Amino acid sequence: MAATLVRRVEADGRVAWRKTYSDGGTRRRIAVLRWVARRLGANALLAPIPLGPAEACRTEQAMIRRLAALGAHVPTILHAGETELLLADLGPTLSQTCRDETNAEARAALVALGLQALLELHRRGGYLSQAFARNMTLRDGRVGFIDLEEDPATLMPLAAAQARDVLFYAHSTARFLADRPGAHAGLLAAHLAQESPAVRAEVSHTARRLAVLAPLARPFGARARAVAEALVSLRQAAG
Repeated sequence: MAATLVRRVEADGRVAWRKTYSDGGTRRRIAVLRWVARRLGANALLAPIPLGPAEACRTEQAMIRRLAALGAHVPTILHAGETELLLADLGPTLSQTCRDETNAEARAALVALGLQALLELHRRGGYLSQAFARNMTLRDGRVGFIDLEEDPATLMPLAAAQARDVLFYAHSTARFLADRPGAHAGLLAAHLAQESPAVRAEVSHTARRLAVLAPLARPFGARARAVAEALVSLRQAAG
């Protein structure tokens, strides 16, 4: 899989991001993850086939253009080279905004904004590369999508790619609502009720397969506990 180096620069007096792709050398890890996903029967967790630098750069350009055509908020491509992109700034990440927010109710509202953005994208037939909160931005109440160098639909159906968005987002946001028991699961349940039946079925199937891992993850630090919380939330939300 291609690795990326992202640097903050100025372009025409505005903040921009120069993204350079290189060989990441993580193919063995990806192969293991793909094997685990297949053993679990979880299509939505299949990792995309590793790409070289040039192909990852082309994939991100294609994903940006596809999402832009659907009306999604994505970076403008200011310049494109064979293994480098210059992208316009969309503001701070949703993950950082949640970390900076000290009010629990306000954090829940931020997590809900991300879910609403995913729902709107899915209704238009779109999906993301890795829908972690760190790959979403928030400025003036508008959610944007960044880091789009993977195309999950190259190896899974649309419903699985969209379910993957929900699963990744749930994993990356559970820790922000850890001080409000049940709040995360409630937001996910409300979201899933509005997704298509096919997406709900994919999330439910994967959540059931992963539920056994929740007790095993809790003893291994804050990040592992966040994973456990996400798994419990998904299981509760999926029914």
